[in-house]
Formats: sequence, C-alpha cells, structure tokens
Amino acid sequence: MYRTTDEQRIRAYAELWPANPRWGVWAWRLQRYSGLALIAYAVWHIVTMAAAARQPERLGPLLTILRHPAVFGALMAGLAYHAANGIRLVLFDAGVDAMRRRAAFWGFLAGAAVIVAVSLGRVVWR
Repeated sequence: MYRTTDEQRIRAYAELWPANPRWGVWAWRLQRYSGLALIAYAVWHIVTMAAAARQPERLGPLLTILRHPAVFGALMAGLAYHAANGIRLVLFDAGVDAMRRRAAFWGFLAGAAVIVAVSLGRVVWR
C-alpha cells in the first residue's frame, strides 16, 4: 500500500477540477457519458425485446441491426471503456498510488481496445 502526501493528493485532485481540464476530467466525463449511453441502450433493449416477445416477426430485423459491426463495435467500446475505467477507479479508491493514475488510465484503455478488437473480430468473421 502506498502512502501519499498532502501535496501529492492536492496535485492529483487539481486535475479533476473543472477549471483545469486535463486527462482526469476527460476520463471522468467519458465514464459518465458511457454510463448514460449504456443505461439508454439497456432501456431500449428491454423495450424492444418485450415488443419482440409479443410480435416475433420483429425479432429478425432487430437482431440484424444489433449484429451489424458498427452497432456492435460501439456497444462493445462503451462497455469495455466503462468497465476498464471503473476497475481503475476502484483500484485507486483502494489506495493505489495517485501518481500512477495516468499510466493506469492508458493501460486500462489499451486493455479495453483489445477487448473491442477481439469482439469485433468474432462478429465480422462469424
């Protein structure tokens, strides 16, 4: 467990201040936007699946849309980013050194990109 000084903590939180928009603010904003987009997708998915249960002929076109690589890629990108950044934030709340945040952000973002690439590869070459 790493101990941080007050000066390190102030510098780390200064990047999150809205008047000083650095990478931390953008990571925070993208986390919120991806969460809102995933909630909107979940609501849309539940409503359309419920309608498809009453009218099974609507399920075919819906699955065609969802299996399109662009739609699937956007969904996977949002899911992968939101999950990777969420794990990163949990680790920092658990006490990981605040000065390693930038490296962890890019590392988790690279991991999310790998997940998206593998998922898209499975959809495209199915």
